Amino acid sequence: MFYIWHNNLMLSLSPDDFFNFKNIIENTSFDETSMPFPDKKERVLLPTPDQDISFAFTNEELKSFRTLLNEAVFMKEVYSLMGTEPGTNR
Repeated sequence: MFYIWHNNLMLSLSPDDFFNFKNIIENTSFDETSMPFPDKKERVLLPTPDQDISFAFTNEELKSFRTLLNEAVFMKEVYSLMGTEPGTNR
C-alpha cells in the first residue's frame, strides 16, 4: 500500500492504483488544462482512482503534490529495504 498525506487529503492506494494515479498526475499539463475557479485562481482538475472524486490544484499545489508522490516512491523503497511496512507490526 501507498499512504499519501497532503494538506487535508489522506489517500491509501494499492501499488497499481498509486502508479496509475502518479502517471496521470505527472502527465497533466497545468498550462493546457487549468481553468479559472470562482475565487479567480487558475486550477487544474485531476481525476482519482474513484471516478466520483477529483482534486483541484493550483500550479504550486500541483508541483508540491508531484514532489510528494515521488517521495512516497522513495519511502516505499526505504521500507522495503528495511523489511517493514507502515501500519503493520512487521
